[in-house]
Amino acid sequence: MCPVSAVVCLLLACTPAIAEDTLHAHVRSDAADIRALIQDAADRSPTVRALLEEIDQSNVIVYVHVRMFPSQLLEGRIGFVASTRLTRFLAIELACPRTRDAQMATLAHELHHAVEIARAPWVVGADTLARYYETIGVVTDPGRDRLTFETEAARETAARVRRELMASPPAITNPYDRRR
Repeated sequence: MCPVSAVVCLLLACTPAIAEDTLHAHVRSDAADIRALIQDAADRSPTVRALLEEIDQSNVIVYVHVRMFPSQLLEGRIGFVASTRLTRFLAIELACPRTRDAQMATLAHELHHAVEIARAPWVVGADTLARYYETIGVVTDPGRDRLTFETEAARETAARVRRELMASPPAITNPYDRRR
């Protein structure tokens, strides 16, 4: 069995997130540990950095959260929250508990989906999102209440980021250093 990540075509409830502690204003979280995860992924992976930069240049705002999924096979998903005339809001949910590197690879996968959406300005809600992914992806779970899709490009992005993370191990920190 392989882990699954999905583009979910539904409106996700989302609370405003704080963008402090991050250089990437369009990818946000209200949790400091998730903001640190995003920054660590950007520091260790040129691919994640490029995805964040492209999202920052778009009209897409992405909120990142961590949650428990009913299936251990689901690693993450992205969904449409809302759109205005000027801005489109997406939410990424990452599975927990997972290792930090696994969450960073899943984040990269989902950020790739956010870039796919950012590049399609006519995608402004769950219906247009489903139509778009019907053309660029494949249906992975034709559920009754939602459709889920996948793209080969997002899978390739996650694999590339896994390789980048292995080549750039996290900095070893002193747990007794109280300056942190």
